[in-house]
Amino acid sequence: MSVKELFDSLRHRMSWTSARKILQANGISTSYGWDATLEKISEQTREPETGRIEDGLIEHLLCGQKFTKLYPLDPGHRETLQARIAAMAPADCPATQRYPYKMDDSDLLHGNGDMLPVRTESSEDGVGLVLSSVFWIKRREEISFQEFDKPSDMKARYDEVVGIVREPVQMFHVIWIPHHRDFLEIRVDSPCGVAEADIHGLHSVLRTLVNGWGDVTLGKPVNLFPAVRPFYDDVSEGTVTQMTFQTTTGGIKDEKLPRRRRDADQRTEAYHVAGKEAVEAIAIYRITVEWGFSEDNIVYTPSISLSASGPAGNSSTGDPVITGALIENCVRAVDYEFVIDRLGRKAKLDEPDVPHS
Repeated sequence: MSVKELFDSLRHRMSWTSARKILQANGISTSYGWDATLEKISEQTREPETGRIEDGLIEHLLCGQKFTKLYPLDPGHRETLQARIAAMAPADCPATQRYPYKMDDSDLLHGNGDMLPVRTESSEDGVGLVLSSVFWIKRREEISFQEFDKPSDMKARYDEVVGIVREPVQMFHVIWIPHHRDFLEIRVDSPCGVAEADIHGLHSVLRTLVNGWGDVTLGKPVNLFPAVRPFYDDVSEGTVTQMTFQTTTGGIKDEKLPRRRRDADQRTEAYHVAGKEAVEAIAIYRITVEWGFSEDNIVYTPSISLSASGPAGNSSTGDPVITGALIENCVRAVDYEFVIDRLGRKAKLDEPDVPHS
């Protein structure tokens, strides 16, 4: 594959913020945005080395923008499942032929929701089966007044005109068997524009696929709600950028801090602290935690979002149920592993009788 195809795939898969970190980590000087950076690279006399950048793309396919559900796994089944995945034959399809690059636009336009295995990936962390599917999303697009026969009339009547565009997005999902965690992970791609209900539907398809292998029977995923309050209470644990909670007076509060204020934490923000002191207690049921750490002058900011539909639920204790975690901004596998480790500590996943949803 060419350098252009590699960069097109990076652009298709991830935000500029994440892609820039992959490029910088591999010694490529970036500019302001994709277009300026590509122009800068094209002016160089020697093409950049693509091997490690392609490795970065694969890591992002495995770990970037995933809605993850955890299923308890008997350690005795680990080797059987890993061997099954390792022996899985990839489907004869455009996604396999192009992996890890994105499919050609013509193939994307003919894509459907079928989940097809395209590659087995392994690392020091585990073994995973990568599956590709095409999902059609709706996107709002502003239409210029100049597109109409009488632009002035349209401008006088409307502030803006918006059209709805349907476009295909290639998604990569992962069935992952870790070496050192007693959970099977199903990681579903969660790009912008895909509704959470659709994400849960994709999870169900993958769970059915695993159960069809006959090696294990996946029931309900682990209920991750027990991690919410510990994340909030531990002020040394990352930065809380958003949370939703109910007060003892019946109010529902949704609080969010701008990303540009990297030194701010919603837990210690003055308005939040004062408000909490005015009520007896708060019941948090949604939270987003972000971490920041620097390596080689590059700042990585992985995050996790845990979200229940309300302050009460149908668990055995009457608490909410959270069946999965949205893990974002992971540029590398080590970012994802860090977040999963923090989640495990807060939800006490290493303890017996882990609550299921």
